[in-house]
Amino acid sequence: MSHLAYIIENDHITAIVTELVLQKNLRRGKVRHFVNGQVAYNQLLADVQENKSLPDLILLDLNMPVMDGWEFLDAFIQLPIAKQVCVFVLTSSIHPHDREKAKHYNVVKGFFSKPLDGDSVGWMQQFVQLAGASTRAKRLYTTQPQ
Repeated sequence: MSHLAYIIENDHITAIVTELVLQKNLRRGKVRHFVNGQVAYNQLLADVQENKSLPDLILLDLNMPVMDGWEFLDAFIQLPIAKQVCVFVLTSSIHPHDREKAKHYNVVKGFFSKPLDGDSVGWMQQFVQLAGASTRAKRLYTTQPQ
């Protein structure tokens, strides 16, 4: 199955590593990188308005300039999107408050610590497949799959 994934990450090296891990594990998937939430939101808004393909999953950093992850989530949930897009927070934050705050966003399906690894991508991929079959999929909250 071919997936479209968005990486929203301001750190160039982290974005490259994340993209390599995604490409290796998604195989036929396409990955797009955005340097902050505003650039990603603008692309999503344009794609919604033009009925273009939307991502299956979004890997979202929380701490970024211009529009951070929280601001992106607040804007994202206002978009008229019929497709279930699975957002996974991928962050270096160790604050328990961030994990708890993320749980209040229904679009956030999981919370992972950087760096991304193949096992985490496997969990995300399984969730995206389940979410495609059911719009009421449960959320996954883990820093590393057990």
